[in-house]
Amino acid sequence: MPQRYFIDDHAFEHKLITGNDAHHIIKVMRMKPNDQMIVCNNNICHMVHITKTDQYVEFEIDEKLPTKEIFDVTLIQGLPKGSKIDTVTKYATIFGVSKIIFVEMNRSISKEKNVDNKLKRLETIAKEAAELAHRSNVPSIEFIKTLKEIDLKDFKWILVADENEKTTHLTDVVSKAHIKEKTALIIGPEGGITDQERNFFKDQKSHFISLGNNILPTEIASLYALSYFSIKNAE
Repeated sequence: MPQRYFIDDHAFEHKLITGNDAHHIIKVMRMKPNDQMIVCNNNICHMVHITKTDQYVEFEIDEKLPTKEIFDVTLIQGLPKGSKIDTVTKYATIFGVSKIIFVEMNRSISKEKNVDNKLKRLETIAKEAAELAHRSNVPSIEFIKTLKEIDLKDFKWILVADENEKTTHLTDVVSKAHIKEKTALIIGPEGGITDQERNFFKDQKSHFISLGNNILPTEIASLYALSYFSIKNAE
């Protein structure tokens, strides 16, 4: 499978790749004129061939590729500590998430700081993960200070992963017919959600779900639900 790159509108319009992607194409992949690759822009991917490699990479379009059917899940992740935000970003992207919102919750050990630097790093991680997973788009990433700042009314389904929930599972709430509907998936930070947060989500008419018999680390808990959406989406 040809290498995949996500490019902005300017690069696509001028059929010219610069910066880190150009360095990767020329120095790492050692691609040359007539080699094929895939470029994606605005959720549409094209097979292209390289026409020139110098400091920059020039290309011409060969064909538009079929668009993959995607589901619409926004992960609202309680801010985890340390490098766990990198893990969340990488693997949630690979498993098909549409958007990631990191938010401080009551049991978040980390606090929102150096957001601009974090966001730049996470956007790079998401881009590389999307290329690895052969996605046609890259999820957007956002940091929000409190849950109350998130407009949950925008979602058809609000799914709250709760270790206190023992009987209701994801499959009891979301059927294949619901896969394409706009969904919010809430994962608490280390230690899970508090009773205060449970009451907040109840007021939002959320569905509380179990993610199985085992307690999952916060940085991978979303993958349980995202894999279900991915499988159902492919059926």
